[in-house]
Amino acid sequence: MPILLLTALGALLRFYAIGRQGFWFDEAYTDFLVQRSPGHMLGLIPHLESTPPFYYCVAWLWSRIFGIGPAGLKSLSALCGTLTIPLVYAAAAKLLPSRRAALIAAALAACNPLLVWYSQEARAYEMLVMFCAATLVAFAYVRERPHRVAVAWWAATCSLALLTHYYAVILVAPEAAWLLYLHRRSRALQVGIGAILAVGLALLPLAIQQDSTRNNHWIAKASYLLRLRQIPALFLIGPETHARTLVKFLAFALVALSVALLLWRSRRVERRAAMLPAGLALAGLLLAAVPGHSTLLGRNVLPLWMPAAAVVASGLGAARARLAGTAATVVLCAIGIFAVISVDTDVKFQRPNWQLVARALGPWPAPGQGQMDGRIVVVQDNPGIMPLGLYLKDLQYIRQTTLPQVTEIDVIAALPHRHLGGFCWWGSECNLVPSRLHRRYVIPGFRVVGRSYVRDFGILRLRSSAPRTVAVSELPTPTPDEGKHFIRSGPPRLRDAMLIERA
Repeated sequence: MPILLLTALGALLRFYAIGRQGFWFDEAYTDFLVQRSPGHMLGLIPHLESTPPFYYCVAWLWSRIFGIGPAGLKSLSALCGTLTIPLVYAAAAKLLPSRRAALIAAALAACNPLLVWYSQEARAYEMLVMFCAATLVAFAYVRERPHRVAVAWWAATCSLALLTHYYAVILVAPEAAWLLYLHRRSRALQVGIGAILAVGLALLPLAIQQDSTRNNHWIAKASYLLRLRQIPALFLIGPETHARTLVKFLAFALVALSVALLLWRSRRVERRAAMLPAGLALAGLLLAAVPGHSTLLGRNVLPLWMPAAAVVASGLGAARARLAGTAATVVLCAIGIFAVISVDTDVKFQRPNWQLVARALGPWPAPGQGQMDGRIVVVQDNPGIMPLGLYLKDLQYIRQTTLPQVTEIDVIAALPHRHLGGFCWWGSECNLVPSRLHRRYVIPGFRVVGRSYVRDFGILRLRSSAPRTVAVSELPTPTPDEGKHFIRSGPPRLRDAMLIERA
């Protein structure tokens, strides 16, 4: 009964208002891909994505049933996140000697804000978490006895995890090494590991081709120590929350308490059991931090959340620390729920909703405009804004130096606030570069006809009385009295996203 209630709580946190947030840049690729035919989608994945194809195949089928809108696509991840909760419980119940510790692990999974965040994102990460949790369950059974059925289950879940994301290897490899050490003479285990290796080798050409696109090379440009330092806080309180500093250090203190309880208030059998998930988490982290340092990122090491949570649950569920452990668990779960509610109630913490911006721009051609007239959309200081193209289907990036027959220019700015900018990669508004919307811009033949605000975006609308030819180098320059706000856009190096739309 308790695990059913925890699963229901986790489902509520994951499915509540799931369609409220729009698609951010990475999710826009998922939406773009699942709208193609299966063959076309699979042909594009090597060029557009950095992960294997399994998630997109499932998402393609899912979207045909539940739709390609935010709620439809994100609900697949929400389901995966919900199913993760009983899987975490099953794994902890098998690996740890205490059912109480297993329930604590499930409670932490249900309320964890990072798992909720990726349960509301149309990407492969929560499916990866679910399959990795399933590998832990199967691993626990194979560790006890390498029966054919258990090994087949473990090999299948490991293969599905690898087919979902390459970083599944940071959990699969330590599990395989541990099992091989324990049951090195088991024929069934040897066959199972061989099958997993075959899947990995089959994925290798795709991984090499995707790496050649350099889609992931932006990660290595960021400070390695910063990326490494982000992981503990992300695992505990997620990417966004109110009172972040206070909440973070309180969560750190509770984890330290769990370690202290494990060391001094647990039984020997509990400490010995905790060493296994601790070893898996440590081995996986070393694998990610050393060979995989160029792509080390908090979301990529999500497979390690489950064994790490099992170690924390071992301390909080220690037999001789019931009161302290229960109190700490309640506070940790309350912190997680507080962080989830922070995101649900503050648009600054959410993914930017480009659908609302598209609605404010309106369809094109607008009333009074001809079928051949064009509209230019300039997003200040943000060069890659694919999500807007999901809602304005005729938008195309500007490739030429001059554009004929233009009657409207719309300038969009992500308005400054303290949560905007800086190094963040998890898809909330912080990914946008802030800029101010000026009163007017010097563009020959165009005048300001309107200014509007949509959440944290400002839109300035300029129109010409007749269709004009516009040079890209003219777009857009603030008036001299307002100063040089940003570098003028134009070939060969664009600073802004500049798009043209025609009917």
